Amino acid sequence: MLAPLVLAYTVEVFYQVRLQARFLEAIPQEVRAGFPRHPKRALFSFLASLRFQIAVLRYARLNLPDDAAATTYWKRRMRASIIRESILLGCLAVSTGVLLWLGWRPLGPGR
Repeated sequence: MLAPLVLAYTVEVFYQVRLQARFLEAIPQEVRAGFPRHPKRALFSFLASLRFQIAVLRYARLNLPDDAAATTYWKRRMRASIIRESILLGCLAVSTGVLLWLGWRPLGPGR
């Protein structure tokens, strides 16, 4: 019952890896240099620290007047992905709660 939500969430997370790499390639080099320590190759940025991930998400949420058109485009894509991930997590939490309330046990006696 939860498999479609888990699958959709997994697809979204894998999509975010490539999305974040493209976003980091689009932002100005001086902005990227201001982020906490991270891999030089944008594709490996998902391996960076939590501090770096939070800094990237904070920057993606900002609407700056001096942003280039490409940066603005990738910021919009990042924000949309954050919203999709949040919705999927909320649905997964509610679905799991309802199933548990109805007596479903993922690993219980009798299985």
